[in-house]
This record gives sequence, C-alpha cells and structure tokens, in this order.
Amino acid sequence: MVVMCCQLTEMITDRREGALSSEQEAGCAQHLAWCDRCRTYLKQMDLTIDALKGIPGEPLHDEVRAALFAQFQRRRTTAD
Repeated sequence: MVVMCCQLTEMITDRREGALSSEQEAGCAQHLAWCDRCRTYLKQMDLTIDALKGIPGEPLHDEVRAALFAQFQRRRTTAD
C-alpha cells in the first residue's frame, strides 16, 4: 500500500492506537522511512500528546462527550 502525506496525517491517531491493518501500518512505515516532513509531523504530534497527558482536566459529561463525538464524525464525513 502506497501512503501519501495527506493520507498519513489522517492515519496518525489510528496508528498511535494500534488500529491500522498490517497493510496500512507497512505503508505508513515505508512512507515515514523517506518523508522528512511526515516524520517531523509525527514527532510533533507525539510530543504534543505526551505533553497534554500531564495536564489534569475535568471529566466530560456523557452528553458533552456524545455531542463532541457527533460533531467530529459529521466533519470527518463531509471531509471525505
């Protein structure tokens, strides 16, 4: 599977969570082996996520979480 930069940026979260197929993971690994920009982007995402883990936050109410998830899904669907 050939992965382009725009595809890789959309797959980063799934990759961090181990949710990619073996074919997708191999495509990402091949892409990252030669693409400096995507390696930099991935490193920035990792650093940001790791930094945010240390910030305490208030838990979201179920209704708020559901509304945010629904909005995210709508935006993701219209972007495709």
